[in-house]
Amino acid sequence: MDTPGPGESKAVDHCMDRRTFLTASGTAAFGALLPRISGFFPASNTPEPFAWKTNDLIFSFEVMAGRLRQKRLVPAGMVAAAADNSSGVEIALQCSGENSPDQGMKSGMGQPGFRLLFSGRREEATDGGKRLVCMHTDPILQLNVESVYEAFDGVPVVRRYSRVTNKGAFPVGIEFFSSAMLHGLAAPQEYDRELRIHVAVNSWMAEGQWHTLRPSEMGFVENERTSWSEAQAGSIGSWSSERYLPMAMAENRRVGLTWFWQIEHNGSWYWEISNVSARDNNADDVYAYLGGPDDLHSAAWKQLKPGETYETIAVAIGCVHGGFSEAVEALTRYRRKVCERPHKDNSRCSVIFNDYMNCLWGDPTEATELPMIAAAAKVGCEYYVIDAGWYAELHEDWSQTLGSWQASATRFPRGLKFLLDQIRHAGMVPGLWLEPEVAGPKSSLASKPDNWFFVRHGKRVLKNSRFLLDFRNPEVRAYLDQVIERVVNDYGVGYVKMDYNVDSLQGTEIDADSFGQGLLEHNRAHLAWLDGVLSRYPT
Repeated sequence: MDTPGPGESKAVDHCMDRRTFLTASGTAAFGALLPRISGFFPASNTPEPFAWKTNDLIFSFEVMAGRLRQKRLVPAGMVAAAADNSSGVEIALQCSGENSPDQGMKSGMGQPGFRLLFSGRREEATDGGKRLVCMHTDPILQLNVESVYEAFDGVPVVRRYSRVTNKGAFPVGIEFFSSAMLHGLAAPQEYDRELRIHVAVNSWMAEGQWHTLRPSEMGFVENERTSWSEAQAGSIGSWSSERYLPMAMAENRRVGLTWFWQIEHNGSWYWEISNVSARDNNADDVYAYLGGPDDLHSAAWKQLKPGETYETIAVAIGCVHGGFSEAVEALTRYRRKVCERPHKDNSRCSVIFNDYMNCLWGDPTEATELPMIAAAAKVGCEYYVIDAGWYAELHEDWSQTLGSWQASATRFPRGLKFLLDQIRHAGMVPGLWLEPEVAGPKSSLASKPDNWFFVRHGKRVLKNSRFLLDFRNPEVRAYLDQVIERVVNDYGVGYVKMDYNVDSLQGTEIDADSFGQGLLEHNRAHLAWLDGVLSRYPT
C-alpha cells in the first residue's frame, strides 16, 4: 500500500487499492477488444515509464500505483540525470468537499488530482504535428479526465490543456484545474540559488517591463522543508496583461535549461512556482502550476453537472538550452507559425494615421478633419482613422454615448460617408474607431434588459462611464454584427480600430455558477464573435 500523500487518508487509500484492481482488470479486458485501434495504449499495457517525443522536446512519464506522474520536460537529445529525476502530478485538480493539502494557498496538488487513476493514452496525427492525450479516471467522483499535448512541427513548443467530464449522477464543484504542470525545475532545497524567474510587469503605456528575480524575491522562500509560500503571477478580469504579461520563464542556471510558458487567454489566469512532497514533509519536487481562472484567485468556481464536460484554457509550454533570449526566440517562432491568423498585413506594416493622439482627442468634425486628411496623404500615410467621438453630437461627452454607433449629423453636416470618401479620394483607406464591448449610460443601449450587461450583486457593472456588454447573449452579438455590417457596407470603411478600454474584473453573476465562470464564458464568446467578423470580412 502507498504511503498516503498530503490530504489523503489511509481509509481512502485502502479503498483505492480495491478500485485500482477493479479498474486495471476492466481496462485489461476492454483492451483485448482494441488491438486494431491505432495509437491507443491502455494503462495496463504501459506499467513502465514512457516518453512522448516531439522533434524538439521530450515529455517523460511514470506510473506509480496506477497513477500517472509527469517527470522533467527537457529538450530533445537530453537525458535527465538521476539526481534530477523528480516527478509530480500530471494534473492538479481540486473539487469541492475533497480534502485539500494544507499547504497554504498553493494549487500544486489537490484532490482528486493526486489520486486520479491512469487509464491509458492515445496518440493522434494533426495537420501541423501530432497530439498526445493522457486519460484518467476518478471512481469516487465518477470523473473522466483528459490532458492534451499538441505539438507543432518546427517549433519547440507544445500547447497544453485539460478537460474533465462528470460521468456520475451528482454535480461536482471545481475549485482549480491545471492547464499544465511542469516538474523538476530545480533541486528542492536549492531553488533560490539555481532558479531565476523572468516575468514582464505591465501597466498602461508601460508594457513589457521584464525583470529577472530569485524565487525568494517573488515570495517563494526556502525553509528546508516543503514551503507554504509560492512565486506567483496572475490577472483578474478581461485585461489579461493589465499587471503582467501572461507569460514567464524559469531558468535553471545550474543545468542550463529554461522552461517557458504563454497563457493563451483573454481573461483571468494564474501560475505559481513552489515545491511539494507526495510522501512527507520533505520537499522532493519544484513545480510550476499553469492555469486559467479558478475559485481562489478569480472567483471562478465551476459546478460540473452530470454529463457535462469542462475544458481549461490553453497554455503553450516549452524548454530550451540557454536562457531568456533562447526562450523568447522559441516563443516568437511559435506565435508566428501557430498563433497568427493568416493575413497579408502580417508581413507588411502599413502606415496608419490616427486622429486622436496629439490631434483631436475625441472631438472630430468635418472642418478639422479635411486639412489633416490632406496632410496625412502628403506624407505618405496609407490608412486614415477617425477615432472616438464620430457618433457623439457636438459638445456631447463621447464616452457617455458609446454603443449606438450612428454617425453624428452636427459634426459631419455632409455626412460621415462624405468625409470617408475624401480619405479614399486622397489615396488612403478610411478607418473608424469602435469599442464594441461597452455601452455608455446615455446611449440607446442603456435601455436594454440587464441580461445584455455584466451584473454583480444585482447591479449593472459601471466602469469608466461604461456598461459592459455580455457576449454570451446572442442578441448582443446580433446587434454588433449589424454595427459591423453598417460600418463596412454603408460607410465603406476598410479598417476598424477596436479599443478595449475597460477591465471587467471578476465577471458577471447572470446565468453563471460564479462571477469568474460568467467571465470565462463571455471571454470565449467574445473571441468567437471576433473570429466570425474576421471570417466574414477577411480583407
